[in-house]
Amino acid sequence: MLDTHSGGETPSNDESRLAKRGQLEAFLLVPDPPPRHGLRRLWFDPILARHILRMALPVVLGMLTQTAINILDTVMVGRLPREIANPGQAAIQNSLPLMWLVGGFLSAVWVGTQAITSRRAGEGNDALAGRALTNSLLISISSGVVFSIAAVLLVPHVLGALYHDAKIVELGTDYLQVRLVGVLAMAATFSYKSFFDGIGKTRVFMVVAVVMNILNVALNFLLIFGNDSLGVPMLGVKGAAIASVAAAYVGLVLLVVISFAPRYLMRYRYYDPRKINVGVLREIIRLSLPNGAATIVVMTGFVGFYWVVDQVNGLYATPGNPVYSTANAVLISIFMVAFMSALAFGTATAALVSQSLGAGRPYLAERYVFDAARIWAYAMWIFGAFMIFTPDAIIALVNPDPEVIEIARTPLRVLGVLQGVVAVAMIMAQTLYGVGLAKYVLIVELCLHLLVVSPVAYLFGVVLDFGLLGVYVGPMLYVCLLAAAMYWKLRRSDWKEILI
Repeated sequence: MLDTHSGGETPSNDESRLAKRGQLEAFLLVPDPPPRHGLRRLWFDPILARHILRMALPVVLGMLTQTAINILDTVMVGRLPREIANPGQAAIQNSLPLMWLVGGFLSAVWVGTQAITSRRAGEGNDALAGRALTNSLLISISSGVVFSIAAVLLVPHVLGALYHDAKIVELGTDYLQVRLVGVLAMAATFSYKSFFDGIGKTRVFMVVAVVMNILNVALNFLLIFGNDSLGVPMLGVKGAAIASVAAAYVGLVLLVVISFAPRYLMRYRYYDPRKINVGVLREIIRLSLPNGAATIVVMTGFVGFYWVVDQVNGLYATPGNPVYSTANAVLISIFMVAFMSALAFGTATAALVSQSLGAGRPYLAERYVFDAARIWAYAMWIFGAFMIFTPDAIIALVNPDPEVIEIARTPLRVLGVLQGVVAVAMIMAQTLYGVGLAKYVLIVELCLHLLVVSPVAYLFGVVLDFGLLGVYVGPMLYVCLLAAAMYWKLRRSDWKEILI
């Protein structure tokens, strides 16, 4: 595989790498833990767990606060009058896969950026680690401008073709066109985030994400509900979109300011235009493109899944009150808390694993990924217990409508059972992205989304008439098969030998 040492600065030789060994993070200097056998394999090494949690928890908190920007849109719109709240929540949730299809595709630049940054940081080569950010920003900013303009123009036509309910289409168009203005900020933010995560500074994005979320809450209150004393009208769904975009750009500005701190700028020198290198640009794109393609596949799968929900909604709901689509929006909002936390834990694990490989510690890399999967699986099953035993209270946090609670209750309980499996699937998939096996993950995702998610959802939800619970058979089967495929790949040894 292509080695990104080509062009620009030369890589460190063995002597300089040994000299810089003292600069390596503590998690790279721990001794190899002893092998485990029997039931002990179900637990994790306490020393590794401490390093995993120290690296991952700031990433999880940062990702959850960023995810809360989308969830808060749904929750706060749910506090509007019922005739606005239900179609508004459905419109937001049905629009988000299209927003993530564009924004997530562009944000996939994190894969190549973090993989290269982590590996070079593990080698002790600051100059090449900084060069990864230089080239990542060039990719994310230039592509963000082009893709966001094209996507905004296509929104009304796409939503109109997908969904029957006129109110969902109307509100979704207002929301999505505004949100797509923010995908440039999203992509550039992920360039910075993946760089800081790659060098082990995971708290940087955590702090920025907290600020973004606080600002988003304040702007949501102001713009969704309006304020007569300030002369701000009630903008409802569109106000939620404006608040989210404003928070995204403020977050990007904060990251830019932090990047000028001398302790980072003088050490990594990423704003030197001479660091722009065709070989590195190509390698970032090569490593990231499968993840971007997988994002398109996943989000297209979500769009297909929402289309199936729309069919169920058309069969059972009253026109103008898309209660089944609303119940699905509530379920997705709750599930996204677990899903994104596992995704974030996985990106941090990928950094640990990639740096371990860069430092010549393949066994340590393997132990980090499997112990991380165990830790977060157990944590997410605790969250799943609340979904199983207190579903009504959790659903009411997003939408207090009794009809919505009744429809969403049983599917939420079933999702609670699978929370640990979600953790394993996401952490292992993100690790494979980080070590350079993005194509494998892409192929698996493509097969599962085309053959499992929407087809199985349609079979059980519409053909066999099991309603919304039947629709969720597709995603549940998808998660189980994804976890199995990722586990199988990581049990093999070839991923430890990939050069980046």
